[in-house]
Amino acid sequence: MLKLSVIFNFCGLLMFMLALTLLWAVVNQLGLVDNALQFLADLNIIVRINAGNIARAAFLVGLLGVVLLSGVTVFLCFLYNLVADLVGGLKMITAEEE
Repeated sequence: MLKLSVIFNFCGLLMFMLALTLLWAVVNQLGLVDNALQFLADLNIIVRINAGNIARAAFLVGLLGVVLLSGVTVFLCFLYNLVADLVGGLKMITAEEE
């Protein structure tokens, strides 16, 4: 379960990073970043935005999320197996044999 959970969560992280990259490209092409920086400069607030640092921070937070979500998944799988052993699990009968 750990392997499957890590692979699934890491694929989710890769999709998140791709979406973040595409969003940043669209926002940058529309000029919203430059407009926001110009507005802040008019208010005498100097801000520098480095897209590489933002992406790196998002990736590190995502890796932390992968580790935490994988741990939670393994713990919940353990709890399910424990309860299934104690209770006997579920038995579903779709058709009775005659």
